[in-house]
Amino acid sequence: MLDEDFKVVCPCCASKLLIDHKTGAVVSHEEPPRGGKVTFEQAVERNLKRKTDAEDVFAQAVREEEHKEELLEKKFREAFEKADKDDTPPPHPFDYK
Repeated sequence: MLDEDFKVVCPCCASKLLIDHKTGAVVSHEEPPRGGKVTFEQAVERNLKRKTDAEDVFAQAVREEEHKEELLEKKFREAFEKADKDDTPPPHPFDYK
């Protein structure tokens, strides 16, 4: 059983995924059939929702990028303080087997 790829159905969108058992990578993706005809108004509404969703994702990425330097600086200071308090010598690379 462990030598076979996994077939998974997404609970959200009902897409069928084939996942490689060794790497965990998605080998194939099959979208479910789309249902029914869509009116022009529905298409416009979906397009507007996609546009607002994309704008929200972009705004979040911009906010994260603005504070990225501060976050990295804080992580560096914490790691430096932790290393300063720790008296144990660093591990030697030749000690690992």
